[in-house]
Amino acid sequence: MSTGVTQESALGGTQAATLRGTGFALLWVNAFTFLLIASADRFTFEWLVSTTLSGPEWSSGVVLLLLGLPVFVAALPAGVLADRFDRGRILMVTQICGAAISAVIAIIIWLGLMTVPIALILAPIFGSVVAFAQPVRSSVVPSLVPRVLLMKAIVIMTIGANVGMIIGPVLAGVLIDSTGIAAAFAVQSLFFAAGALVLIPLRIPPLAARAAASMRADMAEGISYVWRDRQLRALFVLLAVGGGVMTGGSFVLIPRMARNEFERSAGQASVLFALLGAGLLTTSWLLMWKRRLPRRGLVFMLSMVVGTANMMLQGFAPTYFAFAVMLFLWGGSGGLYINLNVALIQEHAPADKMGRVMSLHSMISMGLAPMGALVAGLLAASIGDRATLHLLGAVGLVSVLIALVVARALRAMD
Repeated sequence: MSTGVTQESALGGTQAATLRGTGFALLWVNAFTFLLIASADRFTFEWLVSTTLSGPEWSSGVVLLLLGLPVFVAALPAGVLADRFDRGRILMVTQICGAAISAVIAIIIWLGLMTVPIALILAPIFGSVVAFAQPVRSSVVPSLVPRVLLMKAIVIMTIGANVGMIIGPVLAGVLIDSTGIAAAFAVQSLFFAAGALVLIPLRIPPLAARAAASMRADMAEGISYVWRDRQLRALFVLLAVGGGVMTGGSFVLIPRMARNEFERSAGQASVLFALLGAGLLTTSWLLMWKRRLPRRGLVFMLSMVVGTANMMLQGFAPTYFAFAVMLFLWGGSGGLYINLNVALIQEHAPADKMGRVMSLHSMISMGLAPMGALVAGLLAASIGDRATLHLLGAVGLVSVLIALVVARALRAMD
């Protein structure tokens, strides 16, 4: 296993008792505000086109596709930039751009000029901010903390993301119900600005200089490295299942189930996302206090078995309350899935390729989600929300069971 992560750690292994003094707290606050926005924007864009603008049935899936498509297209180039240039400066630029774009969207809505076509144009522009920011931010964590504390740091970052996932949609739903959807976008702009402020004192250790290569060669090297490594390859294949089938489906099907099956408002629909985040937060919190989890590769795969089976069962939920409970439990298995996937990848990848490896992670986990959302939206319009949950859950479950049998290298990963 590569030990390259330690090359750029701000602290030596003998100083690994605490995260204090590493700058990790500043990065955490920035990530929290950013991921709060990321969880809210999917909800606000979906609600904007499907309900506020009364768009056609296909519009919710398309807007989520366009929102995430830049991640799929731009994540790998962003990873190359993260391995070459000042990562703090890249993060600052994305924060400022995000604040400006969110403010522009809010103003267009307030002026009464927003239409479904305009929303579909603005979605990929907004998504480009996430495309360039998230891979860079993920690659910074191993730079700030020593290897022995990397798992703890990842869990703490995930807890922040989970809290953001809880607060973001709820805040958006409350704002939509009380003051209108323009306010939801305006508040996102303020959070972008707050995230930029905490970056000012953050000092990210520079990467070691390396031989210059073309953008294409650098991207190809990162992809080739992941593909040749059996353990990383299996992790990324299952990440594709999680991002495309489970995450992508949830973007569309949770608000659709709330509206169509249970006749609930935006605020009540957002509570479902909050409960999903609460389940993620619960297992993340438990992982933070667990000194060492044995057979982490196997636990990761089993968490996906539980999660995909849960998704199948969600289609049978008889009431809003039952659906909410299922989502909380779904989040519980998701907490293991997210934390263990990131930890195993970051502990395995070398420092000089971390940006590209994590950009591939973002491309698959976040880039495939909108494509999955489009498929889920089209399926739901054709066969219904419940049948779509059954079908996507079954596809995911079969995929994970096959991997559980054939991916012996991942099962043995500790």
